[in-house]
Amino acid sequence: MSHVVDCSVTLSWFLEDERTKFTDQILNEIHQIEYWVPSIWRLEMVNGLLMAERRKRIDRAWRIESVDHTARLKVRVDPAQLSMEAVANLADRHGLTAYEAVYLELAKRQRFGLITQDTELVRAADAEGLPVQSPGRSSAAQRRRRYNV
Repeated sequence: MSHVVDCSVTLSWFLEDERTKFTDQILNEIHQIEYWVPSIWRLEMVNGLLMAERRKRIDRAWRIESVDHTARLKVRVDPAQLSMEAVANLADRHGLTAYEAVYLELAKRQRFGLITQDTELVRAADAEGLPVQSPGRSSAAQRRRRYNV
């Protein structure tokens, strides 16, 4: 099964203080599982790395190297034009930001599972009946109404 993986997971691959067993496991499976991201993911990654550099969490050389690695990650960027109406409806229905709703919209439209560390996105994906993989869940196909960190 293909999965949509959000920036809360992928950014941690480049920020040592955010890496966990969960995020490392997802990275280790990158060549076995097809990971998808919406087109805004590229901007979110660059912005997250820039913010980490500005907050002195990483240095400039690591940011530049990480941006280069990000461009070469084995993830599929969704080529479809975003439906602003669909994103806005999902964001409104679930109390999400538009940025969070873009990941949910892609997973829902393609009938993919969702991989995230974002508790609001987990809740929304559960409500939409999507398989969710997040910390504290024993399986990607598990659908529960709770999320424990």
